[in-house]
Amino acid sequence: MKKFTWVLIAVALLALVVAPTMALANSDPRGPHGGYLTDTDLCAQCHRAHTAPSSITWTDNQNAQKNALLLTDSAQGYLFCLACHDDASQGADTNVTGGTYQGTAYGTHDANLISGPFGSVRSDKPTEAVYDQNGNAVTSAHLMNGGSWGAFGGGLYGHDSTELTTTGDPLGNTTELYGTGNKIVMSCVTCHDPHGSSNYRILKDAVNGNAVGGYVSSGDPQNPTPTPFVISNEPGYPQGGFALHRTYPNYVPNYTVANYAIPTASGATSKGMTGWCVGCHTTYNIAARTSGNIITDSTSNYNAGDGLGLVARHRHPMNVPLSNYAGAQPLVTDVSLRLPVDHPATEQSGGKAYTSADWVECLTCHNAHGSVAKMTGFADLSTLTPDDLGYRGVMPAGSNLLKLDNRAVCERCHNK
Repeated sequence: MKKFTWVLIAVALLALVVAPTMALANSDPRGPHGGYLTDTDLCAQCHRAHTAPSSITWTDNQNAQKNALLLTDSAQGYLFCLACHDDASQGADTNVTGGTYQGTAYGTHDANLISGPFGSVRSDKPTEAVYDQNGNAVTSAHLMNGGSWGAFGGGLYGHDSTELTTTGDPLGNTTELYGTGNKIVMSCVTCHDPHGSSNYRILKDAVNGNAVGGYVSSGDPQNPTPTPFVISNEPGYPQGGFALHRTYPNYVPNYTVANYAIPTASGATSKGMTGWCVGCHTTYNIAARTSGNIITDSTSNYNAGDGLGLVARHRHPMNVPLSNYAGAQPLVTDVSLRLPVDHPATEQSGGKAYTSADWVECLTCHNAHGSVAKMTGFADLSTLTPDDLGYRGVMPAGSNLLKLDNRAVCERCHNK
């Protein structure tokens, strides 16, 4: 009997060793990504100080490459992240490849993540495409596999003139690819800081060499004051940003319902999610200028690769209240049709109708990770004929991380 008991104990211990660990959300719902106290045990989930098998490196502030001491046999950083955040792993409930939330505590089980899917290859689907958890083809996504690309509007010229392609052009013209000549290496840590940040969803405090959050001296060099760009109205969210060496046991994130907040820090109109995004999309000015009830759209000069050259480019107003809209018809406020907007601070209004004080920002229309929106007709360049296009005619740009099919994001508000 004793021998049988010891066998059971041994089996139980072995199960603990080989079973995948869960990134549980206990005192800090952000799991292992931040909230480190002086006696933290979170480091051990990812690092080994003396026996790390990984060759993955990081770059210090002297531009020197240092080993990240990660507990993985992968040589690619994004694969380390996907060890918890992919379709099959049990380390995290946020499945970013399939684009679904697989838990119950911080969102609706099996509902779509508000960031959308990056996509993954399915054995029952063509291998040249990637799909979300429900088998829908991902039509556009930010790169996250360590490849390099230039952001739309990511520089004075907005494209790289050294790269040419004829793919998808029914006229057979050689078309310059969008992006900037100064390519950005795109992986999970291009946008997120696995050790935490002052921002919502651990978005980095500096991206593409631009400050988009951070910490300032507060008299205690070990505990500086956070200065976030991006905050949330989720219950218990620290609107002043995440401070170092603190946990937030009352914070309840929601990964399936957006509850973005209007930034409250100094210079709010240049911050928020939009201010964070222009860290890479540098020519996309943020706020429209207003004169009385007249709205002047956001404008800057760059070459979009559409044959028009270096000219003024006009964009939808961002970080402006809906009350600025002065169209012939009122904005749609039906809750079932709404898109996510930024709400005034502390307003717990995720899923509710718009108010005149709400702001439009990048994630009102776009997903941060990927989109399964379908593009047809004039929204799909690959199906158009030369007659459709005419002389410098309709030149659609695909799904571009849009939340809805074709350009339904426009109709959701403007109701034409």
